[in-house]
Amino acid sequence: MSLTGTGIDIVEVDRIGHLLARHGRRFLERCFRPGETTSDPESLAARWAAKEAFLKALGGYVGNIPYRDIEVVRSGEGPVSLKLHGRALTALERTGTTRIHLAVSHERGHAVASVILEE
Repeated sequence: MSLTGTGIDIVEVDRIGHLLARHGRRFLERCFRPGETTSDPESLAARWAAKEAFLKALGGYVGNIPYRDIEVVRSGEGPVSLKLHGRALTALERTGTTRIHLAVSHERGHAVASVILEE
């Protein structure tokens, strides 16, 4: 295993709740893909943290990657993972990364995510 990047992010659930209350559907459509949308601020905060952690793991490859190009998915009862689209996928390919490891959690008003990129 050769590490190509790491990233971590923490988000206040209330911050995401306020964005959802203030901007509603517009916020969801701008930052999340249809399979990610929910009215649960905790889940949205965890997804937001995952997107931010991924961008930090990319480092200098970030450019203008829209949040919607980074999708947090769950297959069945298994752990969440990232599915990349558009500019996020292009940026990842430039790093030589072949595996993305994602961990998310939320508790007591905060959500946290960690991303490890591996060659």
